[in-house]
Amino acid sequence: GEGWLSKMGYSDFAGSGIVHLTGGSGALAAAAVLGPRYGRWKEANRAAFAPHDLALVVQGTVILWFGWYGFNCGSTLGF
Repeated sequence: GEGWLSKMGYSDFAGSGIVHLTGGSGALAAAAVLGPRYGRWKEANRAAFAPHDLALVVQGTVILWFGWYGFNCGSTLGF
């Protein structure tokens, strides 16, 4: 590219900068608007918010890895 960041030596590999900036900004705005979950910080509800279901954590991680590898390998072809 011929933009001002490119002239300073910045290279945005596969648009990752704008993707993460947009996602992070949107998540921060949503968290600020929505606030914490109802009852989250009450001592009586501590057990209801304990982490659980390791199988879903592993499943989500595998799905994320699969998508990440597919995206990054495909992006190298266009760089």
